[in-house]
Amino acid sequence: MKEKNNLKPELLAVSKRGNIIENLYSGWICVVNKDKKIVYRKGNVNDSAFLRSCAKPIQAIPVIESDIKLTQKELAIICGSHTGSKYHQVVLNEIIKENKLNLELLKCGIHMPFDEEEKNRLIRKNLKPNVLHNNCSGKHLGMLCVCKKNKYNLTDYLSPEHPLQMEILKNIKELSEYKNIQTAIDGCGLPTFSLPIINIARMFSSFGSDKRYKTILNAMTLFPYIVGGKGQIDSEVMKISNGKIMAKVGADGIIIAAYDGNSLIVKIADGSPKIRAYVFLNMLVKLGWIKKEAILKSNIRDLYIGEIKNIAGENVGALSLQA
Repeated sequence: MKEKNNLKPELLAVSKRGNIIENLYSGWICVVNKDKKIVYRKGNVNDSAFLRSCAKPIQAIPVIESDIKLTQKELAIICGSHTGSKYHQVVLNEIIKENKLNLELLKCGIHMPFDEEEKNRLIRKNLKPNVLHNNCSGKHLGMLCVCKKNKYNLTDYLSPEHPLQMEILKNIKELSEYKNIQTAIDGCGLPTFSLPIINIARMFSSFGSDKRYKTILNAMTLFPYIVGGKGQIDSEVMKISNGKIMAKVGADGIIIAAYDGNSLIVKIADGSPKIRAYVFLNMLVKLGWIKKEAILKSNIRDLYIGEIKNIAGENVGALSLQA
């Protein structure tokens, strides 16, 4: 029997070509305040969504609790989805060297770097990407550091039954105030967690206001381009906000922001990263967490404006926010 789809997203954005509606984009938005009360919502916020890479700051909690010696840059890349640039490679190799890790233990898989300069370098020199180009390699290295420090098994750290993964699940349950969390396998092979959107919002409200996790927040906001890279929506938001906002993207249309105990969750139903960025940036302005003028001066200006252009660069349409 097929599982029934009872999800109830709402219309978040519309695209028009000329003056004619071309596409409709639905999804969910949830904003909670310091008291974890909902102050804004779109869609049924009791619907569940996978955290995907939005979980990385939470997955890094055992790293700081294990008292592993790391620089703030190294902690930032452990929490991030980096683009695989040359600079990211340097930071990752420092973690490996300092903690005497074996690169062969990394089980995140290999893909081409997202960083255009590094990707072109590999193509020009006829080189293959390595495991450190994987955007999740920082997270995996952080987990290996924890396993080594706590004498956990290093070879099966991906397993949901591994003590480290059980600890991460416990932290997510406590911070989200939700116990019936479902799990599946993420793109990098680790468990990913599905829980109601309202509980995701509560989790990052708690995380963002808890002094125990200030080290993680500081590392991410001080080194936003280590977390992701130039042009990455979460990195740019942290940079534009001067570190006041912690932001983190996840695959398939989800993104979170934590701001002074408040949190914002956006999840696009069809997983579109372009629509995610447009809705997210416009919501940050609408909430007053970031100034419109700051975005307009940044290199993600076009993502905020939502203009639709043809190949010749002419404006032929636009997105409009329905939230």
